[in-house]
Amino acid sequence: MMQFDFIALIVYLLGLLFWFPLWHYLVGFSLLRKLKLLRIAFFGAPFVFIVNIVLGFFSTVPEYDVELQLYPYVEENAKIVAVTSFAISVFVALRLGSGQIDQTNPRIKLFLWLIFWAFLLSVLGALPLYWVPSDKYWLTALRHIKSVPLFYSIFILGAAVIVFLYETGYKRKIIQEVEETEIYD
Repeated sequence: MMQFDFIALIVYLLGLLFWFPLWHYLVGFSLLRKLKLLRIAFFGAPFVFIVNIVLGFFSTVPEYDVELQLYPYVEENAKIVAVTSFAISVFVALRLGSGQIDQTNPRIKLFLWLIFWAFLLSVLGALPLYWVPSDKYWLTALRHIKSVPLFYSIFILGAAVIVFLYETGYKRKIIQEVEETEIYD
């Protein structure tokens, strides 16, 4: 009989299913038609979940010593997302000032909304300290459970950056500047 990581299949399948209502609440599906690059973040998360489901089907639960080395990897990545999103949000909030956030462009508001949610998902979902079980199965389960909000936070942060790219309009400006520049050999 084939051995596989059953908990990975369950956790990542539930994570995949919950992604769609989370996206609907945080971003909305109508923006996928208007801001086409958001599809990268929207479809990126299901891709990662499906890959993890497939890998879970073809892998076994690692030994406890191996799992102890893998477990901190999730928290380190969650810290990176948390610090990055917090730094961006503080910079933008300071730059805009307290009264100007309500008067700013809707895309900037959406950007801030997504940045703060990426921060919250990372901090509240992946960074809480849990008791580390002494059984390899439950330690593996805990790593998978903490990976789900990490994936959410990564792709929500990605969506925020994409919204910001649309707001800045750099593509149009850069293309115009390049077309206006004379290049001499």
